Amino acid sequence: MNYVIFDLEWNQPPFAEAAVLEPLYLSGEIIQIGAVKLNDAFEVVDELRLYIRPKYYTKLHKQISALTHIRDKDLQEQGLPFPEAYEVFLNWCGEEHSFMTWSMSDMPMLIDNMLLHGIDCSKLPDCYDIQRIFSREIMRNSARCSLDHALEILNLKGDQAHDALHDARNTAKICSYLDLDQYLEEYAARAFALQPHHTIYPNIHTMLQDEALLTFPCPYCGAEIRCQTWVSQDPYTYINYGYCPDEEDEFLLQLHVYKGQPGSYRLHRLFYSMSDDLWEIYQDRLGQQKGS
Repeated sequence: MNYVIFDLEWNQPPFAEAAVLEPLYLSGEIIQIGAVKLNDAFEVVDELRLYIRPKYYTKLHKQISALTHIRDKDLQEQGLPFPEAYEVFLNWCGEEHSFMTWSMSDMPMLIDNMLLHGIDCSKLPDCYDIQRIFSREIMRNSARCSLDHALEILNLKGDQAHDALHDARNTAKICSYLDLDQYLEEYAARAFALQPHHTIYPNIHTMLQDEALLTFPCPYCGAEIRCQTWVSQDPYTYINYGYCPDEEDEFLLQLHVYKGQPGSYRLHRLFYSMSDDLWEIYQDRLGQQKGS
């Protein structure tokens, strides 16, 4: 088994009206994949950096270029089309692999870009949120900690941030301080994509009242799973609990809200196989919501 720590950098539309809406609302287009491969003893054995030539947001947003130091010229000269880059990345990962990321924000972006290009999302591997493991097992709380701050806490010197490979390397350095053999079973979660939802809502309240968003198909048997009440994870992320009685499997449904022009809200949904850690996140947020 290989454990692949990956990080993404992505471009964004220059303004809301320029956002791609079909075949899905595209909040960002991946321009760089950086990855570090660990073996089953969690030792670094290889690394990879890929540039992706954008198809939709073809000119780099000024803020993204300033942050990442990537130039349009770099992407045109070194970039691969996303489907080709993803195939290179997947082959490099090896036949048996799991993903590791610092926070879970990269997985939704990866899935969006896969859906955009018609790439099969049904066989994504288990994924581990190293940020969450660090917070709970090292900090002993549930607060989110930035990658730079985590390095400072461990007194580690990191590579320059906002380069996908550098951020993957920095995450790998933190992994060397974690007893991953002990932790991984509790934190394993597998992401599943849902087809794009094209409804535009005037506000988030109306969105959360839409019963069509409360159902999704079981990835194993296809039965419809119906959820109940949304729980706020942050102002633009909501989670829900789903159970398939036929398979006796539990899932965490996640809804990401994107604010466009005034009175224009869109969403993406995906769901995860339930882990002990995701169950704890759901119960904590549910308890906070009931107590407020």
